[in-house]
Order: sequence, then structure tokens, then C-alpha cells
Amino acid sequence: MKLAITICSTEKYAYALTAQARRVQSACSFIEKGHIIIVGDGSAKLREAADLYRELMPNWEIVSISEHTLKDDHLNYKEAAQLLIGQLRTAAFSTARKLNVDYCWSLDSDVLPAENSLNCMLQMLDFDGGYYSISTCPYPSQGGGGFLGGRGTRQHPIALDYYEDEREIPEEVGSKLKTLRESLTALGRPKTQEDFQKIESVHKELRELDEKIKEFPIKGNVFALNAINWRKRGWLEHAYPGIGKGSVVPTDWCGFGCTLMNKKALNLAHFDGYDGRGTEDLYIVWHRWFQAELKLNVITHCLCDHVIRNPGKPGYYILQQTYHETEGEFVGHPRFIPRPFYSFDLGECYDANNDGKITFPAPATSKSESDPC
Repeated sequence: MKLAITICSTEKYAYALTAQARRVQSACSFIEKGHIIIVGDGSAKLREAADLYRELMPNWEIVSISEHTLKDDHLNYKEAAQLLIGQLRTAAFSTARKLNVDYCWSLDSDVLPAENSLNCMLQMLDFDGGYYSISTCPYPSQGGGGFLGGRGTRQHPIALDYYEDEREIPEEVGSKLKTLRESLTALGRPKTQEDFQKIESVHKELRELDEKIKEFPIKGNVFALNAINWRKRGWLEHAYPGIGKGSVVPTDWCGFGCTLMNKKALNLAHFDGYDGRGTEDLYIVWHRWFQAELKLNVITHCLCDHVIRNPGKPGYYILQQTYHETEGEFVGHPRFIPRPFYSFDLGECYDANNDGKITFPAPATSKSESDPC
């Protein structure tokens, strides 16, 4: 078995790389050798991580791809930032293909895999003679929200957790929503540029109203609402409420944070056609793997930790530490708790301000939308 592990990072996102290396060493304890591909801007933190891998996993080949002209000064999730991520992943996946590996394990630089994650993902790609082509271990989202994985469609890559009719929507909002949809139907297919602009304007209003609707209270929890009408739901704990330890379930989408691909999936992981809108992982999921009818699973038995920035404390990070509930009616359910993050590199000092408590910055008085590449 030939395995490549790909890690993409710039200096801005290198804060957990050494902690991750120690987790990877544990997860790979049953594999004698393989390839670790680190792609980034050649900053000191990336070089330090590569050196640590050489120390911890001496039989493995460490491939370091550095582009010193990279500048990661883009706004998160804006097109320029997303295209940069696509470029880094392209270099990593191309190198894995060059090495002709059987499996490619993609890791985000801030995700800390579980000790059994690689072993379980390999087992799931062997399940039923290769029924699945992609296997993933879930972790809490960057914003401290739900676990990654769940249901969706090509039109809606991540389905809603709660639908319109499951929310307490004021009558005036519901009336406006109905009017906008009726006007969109009446406009029909555009015949002129003016028609196209009118349709775009209505779509913009609908998108804004959809975001507003998500703020209204729900009529019940997911269990009560599923009893009324079972639906595809977007994020893991809504798509599969109560699923946890001992479980593996199908997923329509995943990130690249802790994801194992077989050779077919790796060979399809090309970003041509991606323009930076939406995330690069969902582009591959829906425009490459879905089109090829590849199947994905998410292993709720293996939970990964996620290191995130503390929004209101620049320079401080929080470990979203995951676990399975150990007692009561919810035993086995996925959980996470914020903890202070220390890398445990030699010489690191205790900091009383590193308390693991999420804080939020004061509202900005103005915001620039410009994001030059």
C-alpha cells in the first residue's frame, strides 16, 4: 500500500502544524513508510514542521514544496483566498499522483486527527470491495459550529438544517417571500440584458431574505420535526441526530480537513472551472466526485479536534476538543468543548490569557470589501 499525506498551509495557518505532526505519527504507527507532502510559502513554521516529521517518522519521505512569493493577505472565504487554497491543493494532489499512491490522506493544517482515524478510513475504503471512494473523519467547523458532513444536493451543496416551514416566520416576511417567488416566475427566461438584470435583482433579494429567515426561531428540535416530516438536513448532527460512537454513515459532502481518497477520487480532484466562489472542497465534491458517482462516508466513531483562532483575542487559539458522551441518554453522541491550545513545543510558556474561552471582537465601524490578489 502506497500512502501520501498532504498538508497545505501558509505561515498564517501554521499554528497547529507541530501538534498535528505528533497526532499523525500516532495515527500512522501501523504503517512502516509513506510520503508526507507539505505545500506552502516556505515560512519558518512550515520548515519546522517538515523537520519534525523527519525526526518522528524517519522511514517516511518528506516532500516540501515551497513558493516563497505567496502572499496570504486575503479575506477569509473571499474568492482570492479560496483560489490560493485551490492552488496549494493542486500542487499537493499533483505530487501525490506523481508518486502513484494508492491512497491520499488530506489534512487541513489546523485539524488534529484521532489515533484511529487513518486505520478506520482505510477499513471503510475496503468495505464491500470498495463501495466507498472517499472516507472522512468529522471535526467541528471553523466558526465553532457543527461537525462537518451531512446531506445536500448539487443545487444546495449543504442542505438546510431547518426549512422555512419549520421556522416561526412573521406574516409580512412570508408574504414578501411569496411575492418575490411569484415575480421570478412571471419574468420567465431572459430575452434581453434588461430582463437578465431584473432576474438577478430578484435573486439577490431572495438570497438576502433567505439569510434573514435563518434567524427566526424553529418550531421544535430536529427529533420533533423529523417525526412530522423526515428531510435531508445539511450538517452532521442534524442529518443523523444521535449517531456517534461505533457508527459510519453516508455523507453527500465533506471538507478536506481529514479525508482519505482512493486513487480514482484523487485522479478526479482537479480544480479546473473553479472561480473561488464557494469552498474548494465542495467544488470537488459536487463537480468532480458527484458527477463520477463516487460515494463518500463519514465516520462518527472517529472525531478530530480542530484548532481555531479566538476571534476576539488576536494571537490566541482554541482547541475544539472532541469526545463522545460517556453517560446518560446521550451516551456515544459527538460532543466538543473549547480548551486552551498549547502546541507543547519545547520552550513554550504558560499564558494566563490563554484560557480557551471564546471572545468576540467589537463590531467594526466600517468594512472594506476589496481583496486584491
